[in-house]
Amino acid sequence: MMSAALEGIKVIDLTSVLAGPFCTMMLGDAGADVIKVESPTGDQARTWGPPFWGDQGAEFLAVNRNKRSIVLDLKNSKARDVLFDLCKTADVFVENYRRGVPERLGIDYESIRKVNPRIVYCSISGFGDSGPRREQAAYDSVMQAFVGIMHLTGAPGTPPTRASVSICDMSAAMYANQAILLALAARARTGRGQRVEASLFESQIAWLAFRAVGYFATGKAPGGKLGSASAHLAPYQVYSTADGDLMVAALNNGLYIKLVVAMGLPELAEDPDYTTNSLRVKHRDALNAKLMARFASRSTAEWVKRLTDAGVPCSRINTVEDVLLDPQTAARNMIMDLDHPTLGPIKVPGIPIKLSDTPGSGRRAPPLLGEHQHEVLGELGLSREAIDALRTRKAG
Repeated sequence: MMSAALEGIKVIDLTSVLAGPFCTMMLGDAGADVIKVESPTGDQARTWGPPFWGDQGAEFLAVNRNKRSIVLDLKNSKARDVLFDLCKTADVFVENYRRGVPERLGIDYESIRKVNPRIVYCSISGFGDSGPRREQAAYDSVMQAFVGIMHLTGAPGTPPTRASVSICDMSAAMYANQAILLALAARARTGRGQRVEASLFESQIAWLAFRAVGYFATGKAPGGKLGSASAHLAPYQVYSTADGDLMVAALNNGLYIKLVVAMGLPELAEDPDYTTNSLRVKHRDALNAKLMARFASRSTAEWVKRLTDAGVPCSRINTVEDVLLDPQTAARNMIMDLDHPTLGPIKVPGIPIKLSDTPGSGRRAPPLLGEHQHEVLGELGLSREAIDALRTRKAG
């Protein structure tokens, strides 16, 4: 059996909700031994819902596979001592507390590095560890509002709209995962650990990308909402068909010509108003009027076949159910079956990156609260009595 990329790496995971757990799940998928350290009340996402699967919140189940759960009340000094013992042999420590909390608990980077200078300590936060908003709370929806995403999302004239997936949390998780891997690579050369950071705020400033550069180039803030359309590409949006809707992405001259020919409108390929993308954006309304009239004459399925055969990127508007049942999803192993200790067989999204020699895997279902208390703490040499005493003292 092939080994996983992070086999032998031990991760202490003090994260909750979404960004942190998604980051540590990626490490677990890659073979790391992730020990999820929870408070006596547990990760709050355990109880978020609906939807629930049995008594488990779907959000928790989605981002906590490949972990072992223990319970420690870190307000208690004996529980902190146990945490420090875990850190002595760990490679990575991940937390997503509000800024200032690790210091108050005595588990900040300086405290942890004293017991293990080789450890990679990752902090995931709302706004980062400096600046005037350092201690400000931030959840995904709040950050979407703060960084301008809501200003740009939705149809013209509609209220501010949140992207329905948690893009700020997920992007921060991905950057945190990358930061940890970079620090592990650096440690392999230097022998030293370091502290790394990722934040919802900084991840979305990076994701503004061309929106930000466009502002710097012109001095003008990006315009308002365009629905499914693009501010700088045309035709690039949803069009109504005879029986539904179709997303079309003709984002260069070659694709535009293929599109209008496939639609039976070859004259639009030569029209001087539409010969370049800039001209098509400038004359978007007139062009769309012609395209919309033609799209309305056929069904979505007919247009999908016609445009796909012509090499024009397009898609009907799928539901989540549609894409989960699509044969491509199965072909790419993007549904994972896990055996949960109380729910039995469950399904979760699969691993999105593929490695030929050291592939990831789903070894463990999302854990019950404290499910691995005796297993993990027993590995430290603690007796069953000592482990039970932690709970008696409300330390874990």
